Amino acid sequence: MSRPIVAVAVFGLLAAGCSFAPEVREPTPVVNLPEQYAAAPVDSAAVADSIREVREAERWWTVYEDPVLEALVDTALAANLDLREAVARVEEVRQRYRIARADLFPQIGLSADGTYQDAPTNAGFAGAIGGGGDQTPGSPSLFPDRFQYDTWTAALGFSYEIDFWGKYRNQTKAAISEFLASEGDYETARLAVISATIATYAEIVELRRQVELTTFSVDILRERAELTNERYYSGLVTTFELYTIQSLYRNTEATLPVLESLYEEARGRLSILLGRYAGTIDDLLGEDEAPAVVLDPIPVDLTAALLEQRPDVWSAWQRMEAARYRIGSSKAQLYPQIRLDATVGLQAGSFADLFRIDQYFFNLVGGLLQPIFQGGRLRANVGVTEAQFQAAAANYVRTVLTAFKEVQVSLVNLEKQSERYESLSRQTTSAAGSVDYQLRSFQRGVGNYIAYLDARQNLASAEINLAAAERSLADARLAVHRALGGAWVQDDEDLGQQLEEEYEMMDRLMFPSDEEAGR
Repeated sequence: MSRPIVAVAVFGLLAAGCSFAPEVREPTPVVNLPEQYAAAPVDSAAVADSIREVREAERWWTVYEDPVLEALVDTALAANLDLREAVARVEEVRQRYRIARADLFPQIGLSADGTYQDAPTNAGFAGAIGGGGDQTPGSPSLFPDRFQYDTWTAALGFSYEIDFWGKYRNQTKAAISEFLASEGDYETARLAVISATIATYAEIVELRRQVELTTFSVDILRERAELTNERYYSGLVTTFELYTIQSLYRNTEATLPVLESLYEEARGRLSILLGRYAGTIDDLLGEDEAPAVVLDPIPVDLTAALLEQRPDVWSAWQRMEAARYRIGSSKAQLYPQIRLDATVGLQAGSFADLFRIDQYFFNLVGGLLQPIFQGGRLRANVGVTEAQFQAAAANYVRTVLTAFKEVQVSLVNLEKQSERYESLSRQTTSAAGSVDYQLRSFQRGVGNYIAYLDARQNLASAEINLAAAERSLADARLAVHRALGGAWVQDDEDLGQQLEEEYEMMDRLMFPSDEEAGR
């Protein structure tokens, strides 16, 4: 290798640390994000301790204490088609990373060819060196009339562009960030599937309860309407009272088909979430199970830093990082490109001599290319990547602000739904007490049966409202889980360690060893 080539290679290695990517920085609106949610509970160590297990649990949906629900979520995670699509997209981006990474390494190729040539000696190269002479018939000649020869070649080619300015390194980093963003997209889809499964199951449980209670209420109202009709013909009640009871009875009866239709529609949506045909989930749905009403207080340490564990926020940040690295790659194209090309191999006039050691040849070329004029294309490429970075930064800010809003709203809604549930629970207790009182009064002969029926109807209505409140409370708590990315808390140190390991293990993930790959 000549001294100039050696000098170029050494300089290339020394300059390999150059990069034109902008420095990492958080957009101003995110830097100024409030540290605490306005609706976060008052500090209480006892509250925090009481729910620590739930907060730290990876399977956070176990807080609902329903084995049927847990089985449904597990089935959805294994068979949901949206998740299968998300997994395929992660694999696609992983392979794109491998493509981008390939430019960091020399390109090596093996070639082999054989050539046979038969040409007249008075033409082409042979004629230029004086071959052929007088080729008229009968004249003497020192050369044959034709040249015939074989050429056999086996060569190993090497090509490498020295990455002075970080063009390919920034492309690779951008691809890594895109890969990590796709992982965040998968986690977002996973969280959505879990949430949809829980919400749909809660809806099915509520609608099933609503059908049962409404059917019971219709039976009571039918008996009440029959008694009122008898009393009307006996002149004991007015026409208005009769029509009021009949109208209530018919309206309540008319809600049954609607509830039954909604129930079947919810079962169909759950079937899709589980990757099954509609009507094939009876083996998974229990008859008596129902999610537990969770009234545990929200943890006290819900700071805005928890938004970092939301997968959509993570994805938005990684796409902003990818855009930042692409700026560096596009700027690097404005500067000289240096390539090294080498070929080493064997060449002979016959196949039998091809593998003789003295038949070797070697070729080494170093080249430099400096773009001078391309009609503004390279500068425009830089402008495109800078605009893409600004768009990605705006999307990141919007994602963070939206996430903050969702957590804020979900905390307030959970508080209000808890208050509503407790109020309706007290109402149901009072209605049950009224039924007991009217029954005992009727049995002692100091009450009447109609008052007892009215008390039972009021209890059924209260239980219907309470069932709806239970579902609303479950949905509200689910909204907090979803807004925070699943579990209540993820330790900041653990999160940082996880992200660091993601980067450190990227090469291993992309290129597993034969042992790791099971080969």
